[in-house]
Amino acid sequence: MSVQIQNRNNIPRIIQSLKELRKYEIEVGIFGGQGAEYVMIAAVHEFGVTIRKGSGSIVIPERSFLRSTFDEKQDEWVKFMKKQMEHLLNLRINARTLCERLGAKMVADVQEKITDLDTPPNAPATIAQKGSSNPLIDSGGLRMRITYKVVQK
Repeated sequence: MSVQIQNRNNIPRIIQSLKELRKYEIEVGIFGGQGAEYVMIAAVHEFGVTIRKGSGSIVIPERSFLRSTFDEKQDEWVKFMKKQMEHLLNLRINARTLCERLGAKMVADVQEKITDLDTPPNAPATIAQKGSSNPLIDSGGLRMRITYKVVQK
């Protein structure tokens, strides 16, 4: 009978994975290359706007879908990240994959927020014009353009 012992010290690889993780940031939103029109629509809804026209004005109220999702889901994302860290420390995934997974989860959560958001409601004239009472859903263009990027710092 022969026995072979191998040195499997993975500590240097784990340290390298953790260092690599610090090199990345995740950006979530609608980016310029996806159409300036939707970047503008997203900003208008995220922060609200008053449009002055002649002697009157049109008010589009703030309907935050990015900031509010970040505020509501931050703890959940931390828990998700901790679970993914187990995979990183066991060398089953690398730092970029961990960030890609978190980015995809964040996008799904923002898209869900866009679908579920119902306050403040649309004005009756807006509902009549677009045929829907969901404030952030028309053609679905805004929702489907939410994406993420993993970028190096």
